[in-house]
Amino acid sequence: MGDPEVVELARREQRAIVTKNVRDFRPLHAELVAAEGPGHPGMVFVPGSFRLTQAATGQIVSVLEAKLAEYPGDDDLANGETWV
Repeated sequence: MGDPEVVELARREQRAIVTKNVRDFRPLHAELVAAEGPGHPGMVFVPGSFRLTQAATGQIVSVLEAKLAEYPGDDDLANGETWV
């Protein structure tokens, strides 16, 4: 699935995108929230230096749970970005 299709799926399902693909999604975020852009439900970026290991999975889950507490409403992260 291409990046625009991921955004469209996230928009339809009202889900934030969690990605390590900062190089592609950060410019896409800017494009989507620019004047008259369609927007998006939110993006959570994982730094490229973060190693995706089995041990790190628990850390990511903990951080994402904290992000849910920080942005509890359905639209609290809409058109925004945050980092793990």
